[in-house]
Amino acid sequence: MSYCELKATPSPGLLTQRLIPRPDWSEYFMALAKVTSTRSTCSSRPVGCVIVKDNRILVSGYNGPPSGAPHCSDKNEKGNIYCVRRANSVPDARKFEVCQSVHAEENALILAEKLNLHSNLGGASIYTTLAPCIRCIERLSEAGIKKVFYEYAYRTINSARDAAWESEARHRFDIFKEIRISGPSAFKMASALVGLTSERLLPSE
Repeated sequence: MSYCELKATPSPGLLTQRLIPRPDWSEYFMALAKVTSTRSTCSSRPVGCVIVKDNRILVSGYNGPPSGAPHCSDKNEKGNIYCVRRANSVPDARKFEVCQSVHAEENALILAEKLNLHSNLGGASIYTTLAPCIRCIERLSEAGIKKVFYEYAYRTINSARDAAWESEARHRFDIFKEIRISGPSAFKMASALVGLTSERLLPSE
């Protein structure tokens, strides 16, 4: 197969690999956080995160109930979205009192402690699909996390509280920034997920 013939091959994987630059570090880590969120069983907001230091992944986490507790997604016997808080008509302001979910950031910190990595968190960054709540802001700060990159801002019906939480986050962290994966990088990643990632793109000889 000549180079000219190879160049004309209509292979999506080949074209994607050749024409689209690889994602930058922030896009790469946010993509991993997004993939991690697919393990979430929260019926309201699936969230995933990865904690990174020196461009190396330390731990990941996603939101869901404590180990051994039933998942909200397992309770959809009638095909309806189930949420403990909403099923009991508990207002948003009191959600932490009844929600059984352990947040993605909390699960990542718990895993870091289990793996004896908690001492390595100083100066680390977290990439999360949702900006952390005040509870997680405090815990991440205490763990030594210095940079927070999020895909979606924490927004509720209580805009004053949301603004106060964001202000606290900007005070505690060196960087608190919303980021998104670019279209070309998203397309490149999607082609790797849908197709056979390591299928040969060039002739063997």
